[in-house]
Amino acid sequence: MLLWIIISTVVVYYVIGLLLPANTTIAVSLKMTGNHESVYNTVVDFRNWENWAIWNDDRTLEVIVSDPPNEVGARYRWRSKIKELKDGLVVLTEASPTNLLEYEWYYGKRKRGSIVFNIEELDNCSFVTCSMTIHNKRKIFARYFSLLIRKALYSNIEEVLLKIDERSM
Repeated sequence: MLLWIIISTVVVYYVIGLLLPANTTIAVSLKMTGNHESVYNTVVDFRNWENWAIWNDDRTLEVIVSDPPNEVGARYRWRSKIKELKDGLVVLTEASPTNLLEYEWYYGKRKRGSIVFNIEELDNCSFVTCSMTIHNKRKIFARYFSLLIRKALYSNIEEVLLKIDERSM
C-alpha cells in the first residue's frame, strides 16, 4: 500500500509539473529620472553592471567582462563561491540604439533564459521595462521553483531598476 502511495504521489507531482508553464516571464517597469541616452549607456556597457547588478554584493564574486563590453556579442561572466550564484554568463544578443537591449543568460553551462530592457524616451526622463524569461523545459522541479520565487524575482528586478535609475542621473 505504501509503495502505491509513493508511486501515485510521484506521478501526480510529475503530471502537475508538466502542466506548469515551461517558460516564466517576469516584467517590471519604472519611470526613471535619467534621460534615454544615460539609462541606455548604463545598461548596455557591462563595465557599469558592477554599479547596479544586485548580485555584485557577493564578496567572493569574480567577474570577467569581454572587450568591447558594450556591443552585440559582449560577455559578462561570473564565478562565486556562494552555491546559489555559482557561475554564469550573460551575453548581449541585440542592441538597438533607440530602445532595446536583449541578453541571453546562462547558469552553469546551460542557457536559462533571456533578459530584455526596453528603454523609452520621455520628456526629460525615461520609461524602462525589464523582463526576465526563465526557461524550464527539462526540469520539472524548476517549474515549481519558478512559481514559488516569482515575487522575489519581481522585487529583485525592481531593485535593479531603482539602482540603474540612481546611476544614470
